[in-house]
Amino acid sequence: MKGIVVTGAKLFLICAIAASVLGFVNAVTEPVIRQRKIRELKEALESLIPEGEVGKLVKVENNDVVKGYYPVKKDGKLFAYILDLRGNGYGGELKILAGFKGNGEIVNVKLMDNEETPGLGKKAEKPEYMKKFIGTGGTKPVPVRKDMLSRKDADAVTGASITFMGIANALAEGSEFAKKLGGKS
Repeated sequence: MKGIVVTGAKLFLICAIAASVLGFVNAVTEPVIRQRKIRELKEALESLIPEGEVGKLVKVENNDVVKGYYPVKKDGKLFAYILDLRGNGYGGELKILAGFKGNGEIVNVKLMDNEETPGLGKKAEKPEYMKKFIGTGGTKPVPVRKDMLSRKDADAVTGASITFMGIANALAEGSEFAKKLGGKS
């Protein structure tokens, strides 16, 4: 009986020390991580439509895909929008920032936070992956199926079809949202 109590006390002490150390590490790293996320967001917003001035986030309620948008002005006039989108990938939620003209045409796309499979779905983080979507959404439909892609692009998404579909569907819905916002582009 005494051995069980001693073992229990030792385990309690080890857990208490481990919890204290983890709490300390979290307190030190959490502000650094938060600052890094803010910097990454700022850099992404500036890179999506570099010729415009990005405004403040306007939150969107009751929309599972479009969480908000940033109006972009050029020479004091509304020029475009950057939409904060969510898609569903193989590894879970995909956070996507995409620049749209007022007619729904996709100008640029950046995949932000995601848990996609390294080597497959993670390829979507690269700018060349997103080129298949640039210029679509206005008069040309956003490719939401592999048969809407060129052979080369279709081959590139093989093995990561769920990631492709998650991004494509979010961009298609974002394009329709941008059209409803309107504005000159």
